[in-house]
Amino acid sequence: MVLSLRSTAPLLLLAGSVAGLTLYWQWPSAAIPAAPAIEVVGNPPLSVAHIPQLNSAKPAHAVVGEPMHLPGLQGTEVDGELNADSAGNLQLNLALRDYLDYFLSAADQAGLEVVVEAMLSDARGRLPEPALGQFIGLLGDYMDYKRASLALLQQPMSAAQQRSSDGQLIALQRAFEQLAQLRRAHFSSAAAEALFGAEEAYGRYTLENLALMARDDLSAQGKALAQERLRAQLPEAMRASEERQAQAQALQVHSEKLWQQGASEEQVRQLLALTYDPPTVERLLSEQRNERVWQQRYATYQQELADLQGNGLSTVDQQREQQRLRQRLFNADDQHRVETYDAIAAKQQDNSALER
Repeated sequence: MVLSLRSTAPLLLLAGSVAGLTLYWQWPSAAIPAAPAIEVVGNPPLSVAHIPQLNSAKPAHAVVGEPMHLPGLQGTEVDGELNADSAGNLQLNLALRDYLDYFLSAADQAGLEVVVEAMLSDARGRLPEPALGQFIGLLGDYMDYKRASLALLQQPMSAAQQRSSDGQLIALQRAFEQLAQLRRAHFSSAAAEALFGAEEAYGRYTLENLALMARDDLSAQGKALAQERLRAQLPEAMRASEERQAQAQALQVHSEKLWQQGASEEQVRQLLALTYDPPTVERLLSEQRNERVWQQRYATYQQELADLQGNGLSTVDQQREQQRLRQRLFNADDQHRVETYDAIAAKQQDNSALER
């Protein structure tokens, strides 16, 4: 089975979902300095890990409610929330994970120890005890989990799995389950569900939906009905979001058909106006217009690249000329997208060669 650019997109998106939908960073090779063990009181129980010692004085850049000035976070407001319940225990929810990821995303530029100190200093202004001690324990668990999950997700897909979409799907399913198990090895059941439950529910839905679309024993109508049953199993808020996304995707497909059939921009505007307000319609039209121009430019690039590859140049010279071609036809912001499209096209060629 050969995957087109369009049919490959869900797999690429799912890879991001299976990867945790979180921001990873390059961890320092040196061990994190150990701090004295802290006794955590309250429910739920959270393990305590060694973390950098927190200075008693709060750094000037970690003032509660003010924008952070750490490299990578300049001019931003602290994302997520830290709250304690009526008993003073840490509230576990997705906003807590957002808070952790907000600070840790700056580890590359500011250094992990500096970021952790800033986070703990900020947390001291937000949480009472025992919630603060519980947060410190959870932070240690979260950092250990990040290291372990990064190592897991760097494991390469085997050549056999890469050769078919079925193999790729099986590999993604296995990675998803391994990641879920890893989370439950590092966190309590309550913490794992609070921090990752919604993401896992959507990841499971996405995997099951991909498996459903790959089935040859169902008609289009049968697949649509099965998709509705899968969507009904999602949490209510997520189901509403998925339905809006599905509606927007269907409208996008309809718009593309109109463009392909030679419809005017006014006809597409009238279609979009059935669902969106005027400002949104104009924004979508602008995005579609820009996308069509980009696709035309990429088609030109592919044609010139094919001519280049057939002129007898050495591999090194071809790569050099391809890079020049990219720079001539695309601006700096588009380079990564072109490289991604080229990588997918090369993968398709490899799969076709193997199947023959």
